[in-house]
Amino acid sequence: MKKFICKNCGAVSEISKEALTEALKDDEDDWLQCTLPEGFEWSLPAGKITPIVGEPIYISATGEHLSYDQFRETYNIDPEIAYNLMRGKINSTYVNRMKSILAKAKVPISPIGGSKN
Repeated sequence: MKKFICKNCGAVSEISKEALTEALKDDEDDWLQCTLPEGFEWSLPAGKITPIVGEPIYISATGEHLSYDQFRETYNIDPEIAYNLMRGKINSTYVNRMKSILAKAKVPISPIGGSKN
């Protein structure tokens, strides 16, 4: 088995050596690539760096390092509230406030774990 890493999402895909050899022999260029999701999760902070001196730095889902103001301007979300909400450090009052912020930013809200059809 040969492993490939998606350049978009980092997922590892495996393909058998026989299938790889056949694809290369046929000169197929139709490999599918991931596309980045467009859900509200991608506007939430992926992490937070708290330096000894200075303001916290929030990390976006795409790896950008942004200040509090930059994050709010770019994603229309308070990164501190969102970060604490994601870590379970906030009560339901802030959950409702976060939903209100997301609604104003016209970001779709889906239930945790996705919708069931």
